[in-house]
Amino acid sequence: LLSGPLMPHYSLFIMTIAGQGSPEQVAAWLPRAYSLNIIGSYAQTELGHGSNVRGLQTTAEYDLSTGEFILNTPTLQSMKWWNSNAGLFATHCALYAQLIINGEEK
Repeated sequence: LLSGPLMPHYSLFIMTIAGQGSPEQVAAWLPRAYSLNIIGSYAQTELGHGSNVRGLQTTAEYDLSTGEFILNTPTLQSMKWWNSNAGLFATHCALYAQLIINGEEK
């Protein structure tokens, strides 16, 4: 059983990449994560909503012109709350947010 401060890296961050990443993303990110060149965490929990994913206020708006996401935590309640204090040492994260494309929530 994995526990401690690297638990989010191994069991949440790596497993999210492995399970939801494209073949290109898996090839680019998993070797770096397994070798600890990057330390990942999992950012779902919000201060005001706990683990209620339907209540998330953080948004990730896809910018079609740049191919990038614009992240926004508009309120104090939407601030991400890191499990295992991973926010102190993580260099990357798998972020849960409300996806917005062309102004429409998906």
